[in-house]
Amino acid sequence: MAFSSSCEQDELGRLFRSEAPRLHRYFHRKTGDNDAAADLVQDTFVNMAARSPAGIINPAAYLQRIARNLLVDCFRKRRRFENDAIPLDECDVAVPPLQEEISRYRQAIDGLSEKTRVIFLFQRVHGLTYKEISHRLGISVSTVEYHMMRALVHIDQALEEL
Repeated sequence: MAFSSSCEQDELGRLFRSEAPRLHRYFHRKTGDNDAAADLVQDTFVNMAARSPAGIINPAAYLQRIARNLLVDCFRKRRRFENDAIPLDECDVAVPPLQEEISRYRQAIDGLSEKTRVIFLFQRVHGLTYKEISHRLGISVSTVEYHMMRALVHIDQALEEL
């Protein structure tokens, strides 16, 4: 476990106390299941504890990213299971389109400053590393990290409003 020192465990404990209630509300709102929300909060912090704390500029934003990824995985697993269990032609439950979320995501990206948007798209669309982006734009890696953090927080806030 990466958070092995007493100081790191204290930091993880502080992070848990400050972020767990918000994460639980987020997961509950998205899943509609209190038990699943509690499990996802726990999984989020287990994943965070397994990470190396060095280099994490904004632990809360990093935690949000872990949470969003776990939620996506949860829905993928659920969808796979549901597709295996019920033939699609026999299913009378309407699946809401993701258009609103996609539209909100695009609006959030459009709402970023030009530099932040370019850095975000280089990383997420083109798959460039922070170091590659820093070389292309002639900026430091820490500046790339700063803009990525701002982009992720901005997009997360926009999507959380759904």
